[in-house]
Amino acid sequence: MGLSLRGILLAAWIFPSLPICLLRPFYGIVLWTIISFTSIQWYTYSAREVPWALVVAIPTLIGSVLFGRNWRSVFSLEALLLVGLWLWFTVTTIISVSTPALADHADSTWLRWAFVSKVLLMTLVAVAVVDSFERLRTLVLVIAACFGFFVVKCLPFLVLHGGADRVYGPEKSMIADNNDFGLALNMTLPLFFFLAQSESNPRLKRLFWALSLATIPAIFFTYSRGALLGLIVVSGLMFLHMKQRSILVPLLIVGVLIAVIFAPESWRHRMDPTRKDAVDGSAYSRINAWTFSWRLACEYPLTGGGFDTFTKGLFILYAPNPLDVHGPHSIYFGVLAEHGFIGLFLYLLMIGACVVSVRRVLRWARLCGDEVAAHYANMFCVSLAGFLISGFFLGRQYFDYFFTVIACMIAFKRVCLLRWTDRVAEEPVLEEAVA
Repeated sequence: MGLSLRGILLAAWIFPSLPICLLRPFYGIVLWTIISFTSIQWYTYSAREVPWALVVAIPTLIGSVLFGRNWRSVFSLEALLLVGLWLWFTVTTIISVSTPALADHADSTWLRWAFVSKVLLMTLVAVAVVDSFERLRTLVLVIAACFGFFVVKCLPFLVLHGGADRVYGPEKSMIADNNDFGLALNMTLPLFFFLAQSESNPRLKRLFWALSLATIPAIFFTYSRGALLGLIVVSGLMFLHMKQRSILVPLLIVGVLIAVIFAPESWRHRMDPTRKDAVDGSAYSRINAWTFSWRLACEYPLTGGGFDTFTKGLFILYAPNPLDVHGPHSIYFGVLAEHGFIGLFLYLLMIGACVVSVRRVLRWARLCGDEVAAHYANMFCVSLAGFLISGFFLGRQYFDYFFTVIACMIAFKRVCLLRWTDRVAEEPVLEEAVA
């Protein structure tokens, strides 16, 4: 089959960009982010099978090695913990495929390890090439634009169907499932909200306020209860981090009213925690998967069962209901089952180190009066909170979006210190940090 017009346009954009990705690897990271987040190839029909993300990743990686100037940033504590987590994933993979009781899923374990390794490698490349606050801002704006497109795209669908049908992400993407889409929107709502406060362009401000408002009903109509819980927590955190709270309250009220007024009975029924069948099959599946994860981790406490350990054979041995085979339904139980208690500890330690680092920069930003940096610090922390809360009910522990936020948080400290270098004389409290 020949290329369609869309496929030709995509190829005409990507292939001339490859030399730029080699010479300017930051451009490659931006392009890779767009492809990974939007799965734009699935809108072309005839070019779907081309691994466009890999095509862009190769010259970007080579360019970052040849022309990158900030690989020393990989030696920060947060980045080293990320590398340590990657190494532990490799250890658990080797042990898993070498253990007879776990070797039945050896092929899928290696495939998943390869996929996660690609994500982690590009995360480290992003840390290295995002070497200025302007580049960090550009990357954040690109992420916001990707999900802003999805929010705007789903609004006519919501209006025409009256919220009767669930909202999904693009086919074969990381957010194809309605639950995953809700998770991603909970991570993106803080981006819209804090960008609306930090951007100086009035048009961008209005755009991000509008997207903040539109994202609320979009989250509602994913029909994801985990996403709804995440929205409640994210909204509360945004309220706490906002000085002019009188702006947020009407924004949330309008967004909730729009969602509730148009909510069909099917949505109300699913979200009602007082109904008799509130604990439905989905909830029982989660409990079954969590129990399986705990029992498997207790059997293999150090290394777990390796990637993709949620198999029929192991469910027979460790699950209360061996016939109800599902994924982890939780980022925490997922890491625990696949990489043991050590893996879960490293995973949470990396997250905790990033939060501590960003919170420290937030204090510095307030000391030197940098409101933009303060907004970015709150933005990253609240976005991560959206992942951690909604992720308790979703098995997306290797979410591309999550690791991109981690990359931004790792780079954030360095780019802020560079941003403040010229102000050290005026702000002695920062002198030690900048040094």
